[in-house]
Amino acid sequence: MPNEIRKLNTSVPRGKSLSRRLAVRVALFIFCCVSPGCAWYSAVDEPLEQWTEAESERTWQQFTGERSAELAVMLAFSGGGTRAAALSYGVLKELSEIDVATHSGTRSLLDEVDVISSVSGGSFTAAYFGLHGEQTFADFEERFLRRDVQWVLFRQWFNPVNWFKLLSQAYGRSDLAAEYYDKILFEGATLKDLESPGAPLLLINTTDLATGARFPLLRDYFGMICADFNSYPVSRAVAASSAVPVIFPPITLESFAGDCGFQEPQWVSEALKQPGLPQSKIAAKLIEEYQDRKQRPWLHLVDGGVSDNLGLRAFYNAVSISDEPGNRLSLLRNREAQHFLIISVNAYAKKTSSWVLERYSPSLFEVARAVSADQIVRYSDDTVEIVRDSFQNWIAEQSTPERPMSFHFVNVGFRQVEDEKEREFLNLIGTSFDLSDEEVDRLIAAARKVLRESPEFKKFLQVVSSGE
Repeated sequence: MPNEIRKLNTSVPRGKSLSRRLAVRVALFIFCCVSPGCAWYSAVDEPLEQWTEAESERTWQQFTGERSAELAVMLAFSGGGTRAAALSYGVLKELSEIDVATHSGTRSLLDEVDVISSVSGGSFTAAYFGLHGEQTFADFEERFLRRDVQWVLFRQWFNPVNWFKLLSQAYGRSDLAAEYYDKILFEGATLKDLESPGAPLLLINTTDLATGARFPLLRDYFGMICADFNSYPVSRAVAASSAVPVIFPPITLESFAGDCGFQEPQWVSEALKQPGLPQSKIAAKLIEEYQDRKQRPWLHLVDGGVSDNLGLRAFYNAVSISDEPGNRLSLLRNREAQHFLIISVNAYAKKTSSWVLERYSPSLFEVARAVSADQIVRYSDDTVEIVRDSFQNWIAEQSTPERPMSFHFVNVGFRQVEDEKEREFLNLIGTSFDLSDEEVDRLIAAARKVLRESPEFKKFLQVVSSGE
C-alpha cells in the first residue's frame, strides 16, 4: 500500500523508546538511498516447458468444490501493513462463525468464499489462509500479527553478514524479506500449493513498475510469459505485492515468453480491432506486450496498492471484459449465481495533517505521504463506486422476474466504526509491521463488529436465508 511509505509506526509499540524508533527511521532512509534501487534475482524463476489450455481449465474447475451454485462471495483485502493484515483476519474470523444453508447442507460463509483479491499487507493474510484454511485461526496471530517483523527486517538489512549480498546487483532488500517471510510463514510453499481443491481462488496482486498496470500472480498470467507458476514461491509473491516503492526495491520476474507454446485467446485479436480504448482493448494490449520477450525480458513488480489500493479492480474486470469469448482472465467463475456479495476490507486510516494550517512547506516525509496515501484514497473511493455501479448494472441486465438476482457491497473499514473514540484509536495505528497486542486485538474486533452490524451484510444474509 502506498501509504506504507511511512512504514514506521507513529505510536510507541511495546515500550520501544522514541530514540530507537528515530534511529530506525533515519538509518532506513539512508540505507534506501545508498543501496541498489533495483535488484534482480532469477534463481527461482523457472521457464514453463509447455503451456496447455487443458491444465489451466482443470485448475479453474477444481475451485468449485462443494460451494453453493447460488452464491458468489468475493473478498478484497487492501494494503496497510500489519494493520491491513489484522483487519482482513478479523473479517475471515467473523465469516467462519456465520452459517448459511446450501445444497450441501449448512456451511460457514467462509467456506463459500469464491475469490480473495489482495494487495500489500492484506496479501499476508490472504496467502496464509489460502495455504492453511481454518488452521489460520490457530496460529496466524502468533506467527505474524503479533510478531515484530519490522525490527527483524531492519536488523537483517544492517547485519554485516548480509551486506555482500545486498550490495550486489543480484539480490536486494525484497529478496531478503521474502526469505524471512518464507521462514516464519510460508515454509517453502509455492503458488501451486494455493490451488488445493475447494480453496478460494487467490489473487496476489502486484504492479508492473514499467506500465503501472496491475499484474495478478495467476496461472494464466505466468502462461503469457512462459514462466513456471507451479514452482514460484508464495513468499516472493507476497514480497512483490508488498514491495513499497523506495522502502523496498522491486521483485523481478524473468520472462520466457515465446518458448512454451502459449496460445493467445481469440478475444485478444478481436479486442485490438475495436475503436477507442474499451477495457477489453486495454487488457488485450497488455497481453500482446507481455508476449514480446525482446521488449519485455523482465517484469519489475512492486506493491499492488500502486495500481489498485483496495484489490477491487479485478472484480471490475470480471464484469467489464469477461463477456469476451474465451476470456479466462475473468475471475467471475460462478456467473450463474443468484446472489453476489463483495466485501471490501479497507485499512486506510484518516489522519489530520498539521501542515495544512502552516505557512511553511511540509517536510519530505509529509510530501511523500500526500502524493501517495492521500491521493490514492481519492482514487480508491472512485474504484469503490465504479465496481459497485458496474456490478449493479450487470446484475440488472442478468436478472429476470422468474429468477431475480441480488448484489450486495459491504465496506469494512474505520469509517464504518460507529464509536468515535474507537475510530480515533484505530486511525492512529500506523502502517508498520509491528503492532502492539492491544492494537491487533482492537483491529480484529473492529473488523468483526463492522461486518456483523453492516446493514448491507444483514440484507444479504436475509435474502440468502429466505431462498428468494
